[in-house]
Formats: sequence, structure tokens, C-alpha cells
Amino acid sequence: MHLEFRHLRVLLTVAEAGSIRKAAARLQLSQPATSAQLKRIEHELGGPLFVRGADGVTPNENGEYVLRCARDLVGGFDRLREYARAAAEADRQAAAPLRAGGTAGPLVSLLVSALFELVPERRLTIDARRSVHALVKSLSLSKCDIAVYGEFPGFPLAVGESVATRTLLREPVFVLLAEDHPLARQDAVDLRELADEEWVMPEADESGVHAYLRLTCGAAGFTPSIAHVTPDLSVAQVLVAGRRAVCGVWPTADVSAPGTVQRPLTGVPLHRRLLLARNTRTVSAELADAAGERLLAAYLALVRQRPPYLAWWEAGGEEFARGEDR
Repeated sequence: MHLEFRHLRVLLTVAEAGSIRKAAARLQLSQPATSAQLKRIEHELGGPLFVRGADGVTPNENGEYVLRCARDLVGGFDRLREYARAAAEADRQAAAPLRAGGTAGPLVSLLVSALFELVPERRLTIDARRSVHALVKSLSLSKCDIAVYGEFPGFPLAVGESVATRTLLREPVFVLLAEDHPLARQDAVDLRELADEEWVMPEADESGVHAYLRLTCGAAGFTPSIAHVTPDLSVAQVLVAGRRAVCGVWPTADVSAPGTVQRPLTGVPLHRRLLLARNTRTVSAELADAAGERLLAAYLALVRQRPPYLAWWEAGGEEFARGEDR
């Protein structure tokens, strides 16, 4: 018989179990087969390695030495296997595209730019969704690796166990008004001043956007009239410019339609949390943290390009944006 690697595991199992009967159960062999195999191994190694007794077996002096060498060999083999598997998985990850996503808007482009800088050698695919529910589902099904999206207070979006999220900041909702609207002359608008206005909104979805507006306005003492629904901001801008409606907008949006102005809402009654999510199986915490820091830096650069937002930010808004929901 030639000594093989599997025989070392038999010796270690017998020593750990303390008896041939217990070792046989762990090895899923019969007791006679285990005893016969142990004798063949001992014969190959030149003599007995265990002292047999009524209470089981214990290694003799030669057996102690052999077992010490066997543990080193088996441990080295296990480390070799773990290293090889980890290296192979790293190679597979490097070869696979990094799937980045988000809800349509400037945040996706900021994330993509950050990833281009961090992993320039990695092929990148983009999954920008209009529906945040579809995006979160894609993350939960491991069809997306890293994404940025918004979540309204009180309307958490369930992600799978393999998805980890971190809050980047809180982003306020501004109101878009016609430039000749009486409220446009104010630096900020109290939500209650919009009680008699008609609203234009994106379509209702699982994010809770309509419910969030209704609950917030209800707390302010009125029910908003959502008279128009459109996913197209340009259509909303036409309605606003014509004094047919008001509209909530993200202050990072490039709202440049003639005849409209943006104003912050007093006390920030409406906002969302901006989240960075990663698939823990395919994106390391280190890469996600680095992407998050670059995304924040790019976001702050974007703030400086939006005068209404910059004015709000510098007038104390930054403290709110970097704070946490209570």
C-alpha cells in the first residue's frame, strides 16, 4: 500500500475521536474497515502508532510525532486549497463586469464616474431604472452589484440579505414655481402656503412618493391635490410655467425651463435619504466605501453648480443634509 493524503486524515480522525468506533462513524465507514485501514497505515509507516485499550486508543511516542507532521501537512494543504479557491474567485470577479445601477438622474452618473476612477480596468455595465422598486429587486436578486437610490422616511425598501446599504446624506425636496407666482418672491416657501395648489407628480410606485406627500401635507393641515401625473420633468415644467401646477423637484436636477424658479421649503418637511447599496458577495466594503466618498465629493461639486441649492446649503442646510433621521 502506498501512503496517500487521505490516510493522514484517517490518522487524525482516530486520534481526535479517541476510539476506532467513533472514528468510523465520523469517517462514515464500518468499524472493521476503519480498523483494517489503520493497521495498513501503521504497517506502511513501520509499526503501531496507537496503544489500544478498553477505553479506546491513544497515540504512542511514534504516533505523536507522526500526528504532529500529519497536522502540519493537512493544515498546509487546507491553506493551499483556500488560497487557490480565493484566487480563482478573485479572477472570476475581475473578469466579470461590475454592474452599477441607480434610479434615473445625476446620482447614477456620479457613481459611474467614481467607479471609472476606482476600477479603470474593470468592465462596467449600467442598469439605470425609473422605478426604485425594480432597482432594489435587481439588487436583491444579485443582478446588480452596486447602486445609488433614494428612500423616503417611513417607506423603507426591503433588500435581500446579501445587500448592505449605507446612508450618504439627506436630500431636500424643493418646490418648482412659475416665476410670476406670488410665492416666487420669497426666499423659502412654507408647505402650508401650497394648500390650494394643484400638484404635478411622477407616477405612484412602491417608493411611496404619493403617500409620503399626502402624509406630510396632512401633518401640515391639508390634503394635496395631485391633478397631474407624468414621469417627464419637461412636461411638469410646462405645467408649472403656465401656473397650472406646482412640482416638487430634487435640488440637484438641472431645471432650466424658462418661466420657472426653485424655492426651498421652510423646515425641510420633504426629503429623502440617499443610499449606496452593494451586493456583499461581489463588491467589497472597501470598494463601496471608496465609491461612496468619491460620490459625495462629486455631489458637493454639483451643489456648487446649482445656485438655489448652494444658497440653502450654505444657510444651514448642510447640517441637515449630513444629519440623521430621528
